[in-house]
Amino acid sequence: MSEMEKAERRRRNRLFNTVLYCISACLVLFGIFIILREKTDIFSKNSAVTPQATFPPEVSIPTNTPAATAHVTEDIASVAPLPSQTPPPTPEPTAPPPSPPVSVAFIDYDIAVKVEPVGVNDKGEMDTIPRYDIAGWYMYGACPNQVGNCIIAGHNRYGGQKGLFAILHNGMKEGDRVSVTMENGETIFYRVVSLNRYRYDSVPAEVMAPSPDQRLTLITCLGDYDWDLHMSKTRVVAVCEPVDEQ
Repeated sequence: MSEMEKAERRRRNRLFNTVLYCISACLVLFGIFIILREKTDIFSKNSAVTPQATFPPEVSIPTNTPAATAHVTEDIASVAPLPSQTPPPTPEPTAPPPSPPVSVAFIDYDIAVKVEPVGVNDKGEMDTIPRYDIAGWYMYGACPNQVGNCIIAGHNRYGGQKGLFAILHNGMKEGDRVSVTMENGETIFYRVVSLNRYRYDSVPAEVMAPSPDQRLTLITCLGDYDWDLHMSKTRVVAVCEPVDEQ
């Protein structure tokens, strides 16, 4: 390679390096410009104005502009049904659970009789308690605190002794007071409204029949015992209605 060619090559290298340096310098200057623009307001049109700020920021609401919620409330009120002017019905009181009788008292005669439940005998009749001093409550009838016919029967005589239910034909009269105490400890008071005697085979069906009202039916026998019939021939029936007070 001649000296002239070497000189030309060095000249081209210097020119290339100069161009490369110029490009690098331009890139550096452009980068500095971008950084300064993001970090300062030197290049901003409002660079001479200092913004005022408070914390927390204050928000003003124009007084002549109705609140948006007012429209929502109005719309809801326009479609919502008005409350009913009719008061809800008063619930009916719940009936107390049935409670069987445990004793019956003839208040005006100071006589109290224990009561036990009975069903029916082999003849299909109301059964009895084999005691002169205990009466039987017909368990297929009503309890004293239920609407219906509460039936209690006791002996006139049993085992050679006078039965406590003999008072039904030996002194009791209409208007007399009777009370029945139940298993739950409550007592219901009654007054005798009718007192009748029937032949054993002519007792009206309503004596033993269910009742649409609350009532107490007391039953005993009367007369000598008929050994052929295995019973006395007369029935004494006292019907009682409940009263509020003793």
